[in-house]
Amino acid sequence: MEFSIREADRDDEPFLAEMLYEALFVPPGSPPFPPSITDRPDLARYARGFGNEEGDLGWIAESPSGELLGGAWVRQMPADDPDCGFVDADTPELSIAIVADRRSQGVGTALLGRLLSAVPRCCLSVDDRNPAVALYERSGFAIISADGHSLKMLRP
Repeated sequence: MEFSIREADRDDEPFLAEMLYEALFVPPGSPPFPPSITDRPDLARYARGFGNEEGDLGWIAESPSGELLGGAWVRQMPADDPDCGFVDADTPELSIAIVADRRSQGVGTALLGRLLSAVPRCCLSVDDRNPAVALYERSGFAIISADGHSLKMLRP
């Protein structure tokens, strides 16, 4: 599959919001989340206003025809308002998602590699049942805590 990767900017905020929804793991046999779930403040903060805050950095994969295939981005979260993936105020939190019908075609691996070449230390939260855990482990992330099915991972 051919695709290119470009740096994300402010104009990509709507697509990153879509990818935020795609990043939400739905266990097999469970109903999907309502699309409005990404409007919750604890989730919206990962995409809303992207490109306007210090530390916002990300990449978008697109096909030769311009179809957006996925995104990987980081944001700094404040210590006084941490979320489930928070490690410390100096460690950005990673979000990554690929359009459903383009998964398992190397897009996520390429996006994550590009992001990690610019931001080697970052953290994330992921459901332990999510197949993406294997990608994160191959990319140098280690589990630093677990709470139920929720894993907090760090790439030091």
